[in-house]
Amino acid sequence: MQSIEKTLKYFELLMSYEDTSVFLNYDLPNGYHYEFYKNGDEHDWVNIHISSGEFTNFDRGLHYFHQFYDSFINDLHRRCIFIVNENGEKVGTATISLLNNIEDGYDAAVDWVAIKKEYQGHGLSKPLISRFIQLANELGHNKLILHTQTHTWLAAKLYLDLGFTPYKVKENYEGWQILKTITNHPKLDFISPIPIKDIYWDTAILIFKELKNMHGNNFNYEIWYKDGKNDVYVYDFKNYYEYKYFIKEDGIALEKVEHKKL
Repeated sequence: MQSIEKTLKYFELLMSYEDTSVFLNYDLPNGYHYEFYKNGDEHDWVNIHISSGEFTNFDRGLHYFHQFYDSFINDLHRRCIFIVNENGEKVGTATISLLNNIEDGYDAAVDWVAIKKEYQGHGLSKPLISRFIQLANELGHNKLILHTQTHTWLAAKLYLDLGFTPYKVKENYEGWQILKTITNHPKLDFISPIPIKDIYWDTAILIFKELKNMHGNNFNYEIWYKDGKNDVYVYDFKNYYEYKYFIKEDGIALEKVEHKKL
């Protein structure tokens, strides 16, 4: 299973961290360091998320950046961090963002955590997690909310390993059941697993198989099905495609609606 598995049923998962003054400390490997956001770093931010599989298109990524960050853009220089390698390349990022409404005493959240695909498995994830917990404490946030999802199941497991706990489980109980089935994490002992066959979205499996037939093995994709949409976005690192998907009796059909060479 991939570290980002988009054939899983999608559920948002909330986690909490109850005391940011206490955390497991992991140092970055030699040759890496942290830097805070500076004006213009949004391009690096987008490229990190494209590489990790979050976005399929630079313009879409930049749109999400401004949609999320513009309300506190002047505070990013102390809330958004990057991991930088010895060549000056930004390869990972995370943000401690302010919540619009304080809920149950939480006034901050961890958002947009990502590491470039080619740097995953290089010992960067645990240091990044420990650093953003420390950063939250430095900013005066005694506890944190973290947003994750079933698609990023491996990251969710790491958060549990490093001190986060499930939060508001009843709101997305099936999502937690999926995570329990995949990881069998001890912090999820109170949650009932579900059969493997029930953790996947059948339509997504069919779409992914069709995309592999069309584009090979090296591509990122998104399936957008909310609000009545049936859109598929594909980026193969040279081209960007948009498709409409249609479910048929004998499988799935993809109709191309846009193609851009990048």
